[in-house]
Amino acid sequence: MTLYFIKLRNGAFLFVLLFQSFLYCSGQIDQDLEIEHSHENVDSERNFSETEEQEVNLLTDDELNQLLFGDIPEVPKEEITISKTKQWLHSISASTGVGFSDNPMFGPYTRKSSGFAELGLESFVLRQGNPDYLSYLYLYGEGKRFFDLPKNKLSGLVLVQAEHSYKPQDSKFSLGMKGRHIYFDQAFDFSDLGLPFSMQVQSNKSEIIPHLGYRISPHTKFAIEWTRGIEKYDNPSENNQDQKLQSSIEWEYNDDYTWKGKAFYHILEYDERKRKDRDGNNLNGNLKTSKLGVGIGLERESQLPWVRSIELKVRHEQLSDNAGAYYDYQKTGAKISHEMEVGDWSSSLELGLTNYRYQVRKVSSGMILGRQSYTLDLHLNRQITSSWKSYLKWGYENDRSNSLDYQYYTNFWSFGLAWEK
Repeated sequence: MTLYFIKLRNGAFLFVLLFQSFLYCSGQIDQDLEIEHSHENVDSERNFSETEEQEVNLLTDDELNQLLFGDIPEVPKEEITISKTKQWLHSISASTGVGFSDNPMFGPYTRKSSGFAELGLESFVLRQGNPDYLSYLYLYGEGKRFFDLPKNKLSGLVLVQAEHSYKPQDSKFSLGMKGRHIYFDQAFDFSDLGLPFSMQVQSNKSEIIPHLGYRISPHTKFAIEWTRGIEKYDNPSENNQDQKLQSSIEWEYNDDYTWKGKAFYHILEYDERKRKDRDGNNLNGNLKTSKLGVGIGLERESQLPWVRSIELKVRHEQLSDNAGAYYDYQKTGAKISHEMEVGDWSSSLELGLTNYRYQVRKVSSGMILGRQSYTLDLHLNRQITSSWKSYLKWGYENDRSNSLDYQYYTNFWSFGLAWEK
């Protein structure tokens, strides 16, 4: 069961964070640094699998989004001219709303629905001055209070990221360093383990991320980065350390179409979790997994109100462990997203499909474990004033498998108000 798949743009606790440095200032592109829990839960056969501002002086909404997340065409240099006077530019936004979920703890056996109140906060501070340097600080927080889950009322996420990059104006190279910390707190249903109906899962993860970028041509950019992270859980058996090497490339075919590609190698070492043989029996020594992945994407940007952007992403990953291949699997996934904006109304829709093929891991019937995951995220916004807008969100996830431990579905609906300055 997919326990950690977090989307910032979703009122559900299925968040995905797509972080990427500013194309003009740092040269990095399409790093797609998802907040992932790419390891299998040994004790439960559950998968913690691997599982995105208002105008402020010189920076527009799109430019701020590009600085953090990328995924838009490069901004013309005349629109992001850095002032000679050093200054801090800032942006802040907040949202609040109410909603309902028919399975907020993603339970495969016991479904407990609940209403909830949600609160979100996002803040961004950019240091401007020398055009060869970029510094910023980003803060995101999201939380929910459930009305009908007395033992698990609160759940949320807090993320802090800072970066300093250097890109000489007369050079094709850029380099920099990012630091990131993520706190996560969520309740899940573990009734299939004979444990209490639910339990809280908390984690703190800290990462350092040096990166290097190179502009191959005016329309082609390449970036490489190395990530070193440490993750601590409230359950020490899940504590781990990881390293990830990732490269990415972006090619602007023309003004409308952009191709993106990436490849990565990810190693994760557990402090206490034991290895397993092919039948799931514990072995001496701690678990270590390695993952190799590739991905490709095509994005189309348009000035047409009904088709502001369309993006298609396809990825393939293969995970291997250091024991009996109990955790080994191949994962193939695809996502398609669409955004439009008509007058004061805007919307976005994302559909996702992921298929897991395990190598030797079996279910109780003796068959090899198989899993599929289907996701849908729909957002509808209406601008009320220059600072206020209303929103309506629906998030849906359906996991299917030949093991009952992995079969569940959940919906999150919410509506509310958002403010930005």
